[in-house]
Amino acid sequence: SVDTDEDAVRIEIRDSGVGMSKDVLRHIFDPFFTTKDVGVGTGLGLAISYGIIERHRGTIDVQSAPGTGSTFTLTLPVQQRSN
Repeated sequence: SVDTDEDAVRIEIRDSGVGMSKDVLRHIFDPFFTTKDVGVGTGLGLAISYGIIERHRGTIDVQSAPGTGSTFTLTLPVQQRSN
């Protein structure tokens, strides 16, 4: 879903997968962290995504628990401030 106001755009992405434990959640944005077998995933996707969102002065929040799926909420400012 997408929601906007004067200051920000919020994008919510939800899945009905297996969910993540608190231990996995603590590490999902760490470069090279993956829950996949060796050689299957690089563990860079969420780390790169986090960096892009952060450079745009946004945030990414994750809610998840085993058996419940996951919800990622991205919030980006409508206007960029100059450095």
